Amino acid sequence: MRRLIALLAALLLLAGCGGQAGSPPVQSETWTGPESAVVPVLMYHHITDAPATSSDISEAGFRRQMDVLRDNGYSPVTLDALLAYADGTGDLPERPVVITFDDGYMSTWERAFPILGEYGFPAAVFVIGVSVGHTEFYKDTDHVMTPHFGTDEMAQMLASGRMAVQSHTYDMHQWAPFEDTDAPRTDMLPLAGESEADYAAALEQDFRREAEVLAAGGVESVTALAFPLGRHTDDTDRILRELGVRMTFTVDESRVNTVVRGDGESLYDLGRKNMNDGVTDEALLAYLTQRGE
Repeated sequence: MRRLIALLAALLLLAGCGGQAGSPPVQSETWTGPESAVVPVLMYHHITDAPATSSDISEAGFRRQMDVLRDNGYSPVTLDALLAYADGTGDLPERPVVITFDDGYMSTWERAFPILGEYGFPAAVFVIGVSVGHTEFYKDTDHVMTPHFGTDEMAQMLASGRMAVQSHTYDMHQWAPFEDTDAPRTDMLPLAGESEADYAAALEQDFRREAEVLAAGGVESVTALAFPLGRHTDDTDRILRELGVRMTFTVDESRVNTVVRGDGESLYDLGRKNMNDGVTDEALLAYLTQRGE
């Protein structure tokens, strides 16, 4: 009987040690971090020595705003980090922020990218596919345009691991005065009188053409999209989800972006603050510190 009791005790001990004598009990990993994070998103466009619109910013202004982030303990994060957190597989720093650029201007490559490197900050740029590599004229017209970077620059930014490149649509952000049509697509809303089926087909075709352009620059998949002018519908959202888009961005700076760990839906319709020289340090900090109800 004593031998039987001793044998049973030994077996129980081995089972509790995961089958290896002397090793600690195997414990399941339990998440102990925050279940959600407020993630402000900054939206930049063109860096220029002569800002002329509300979407322009000087290099000095851009540097000053990067100083505000650094000096106040904010940590710019990648789109992949947001995805990992929402998927429940990653963590975020205490004060996360996302830096984004729209359109794909050459100044993003020539000015913003090197400055971000000095600070060690990651960012993302949402590219208009039809304008990639156009440095003089808008599409096939004689209308002069602000230069956009090409696939070579795109590939170098991607290779750094600090700059993500994603979609601002292929050609659904048209500049109406330069278009030879009475119904330009300035955003992702359906055209007047366009059927649901035709709209879905147009959206899918645009998405696939954009994916081809980005692939030429080294982008493996299109998982994030910034809505031109921030405009979209429920149909837009449904179609983009079906096409594999995991994250979308608007231009609504009043929106508090609460990203929930384990909830991919919290990555849709993220708001952004438009940045220019008129945004004071105080206004930037007020946006960064906003919280939901």
